[in-house]
Amino acid sequence: MGHIFPMVSLLLGLLIVQPASGWIYGFRVCFVESEGSSQCQGSRQSCSGWSSRPRWTATFRDDTDGRGGGCNYKWQIQGHRPRKNYEYRLCFQETEGSSQCQGVRSSCTGWTSSPSWTQPFRDDTDGRSGGCTYSWKIEQQPSHIIDSEPVCRICFKETEGSSQCQGNRKSCSGWSDTTSPGWTAPFRDDTDDRSGGCHYNWFLDCVPSYMKSYCDNQNPCS
Repeated sequence: MGHIFPMVSLLLGLLIVQPASGWIYGFRVCFVESEGSSQCQGSRQSCSGWSSRPRWTATFRDDTDGRGGGCNYKWQIQGHRPRKNYEYRLCFQETEGSSQCQGVRSSCTGWTSSPSWTQPFRDDTDGRSGGCTYSWKIEQQPSHIIDSEPVCRICFKETEGSSQCQGNRKSCSGWSDTTSPGWTAPFRDDTDDRSGGCHYNWFLDCVPSYMKSYCDNQNPCS
């Protein structure tokens, strides 16, 4: 009898764990800030929840100003057992609400069947009190239109073109169907008291795997 109870406990544990792992599938977005300046605050590296159980990335706070240094941003999309008959979208939010955080502070891309960029958000952080707090997530919904398992990537663009918006102002990440998907090319935010700011948009680019070879590394192809 002494050997039965450990076996029962093990089986109960498996029954609890296996359904939970079955909930994890789809895509998630990851963010990293790599310069490490004191103006780049909060969580400088995090991933969202998987689209089957959406959850925002940990919050990152941009407080760039006239001090030396800036913030270097990159994003990637990771995939785990994506399924056909689902479509996806990427959402962005800014939650601090400072007057330096301008434009649309909460928006989502279009769904896979009708893709579009997020609404433009403008970063104009400077020496004034306050900053901008960012996070991202991916959501999914059933769709009979999507009849194959998609591969996805994230595209980023900065459209104001101020000298404070540095590095790669337009790039797409690697595709999600590799073990270590590539990041977007690094973009550097060095906003301060000078005139101008940085306008940001993101795009979730999801296509059938056979289409990847037709896509470049700067523009969405969906």
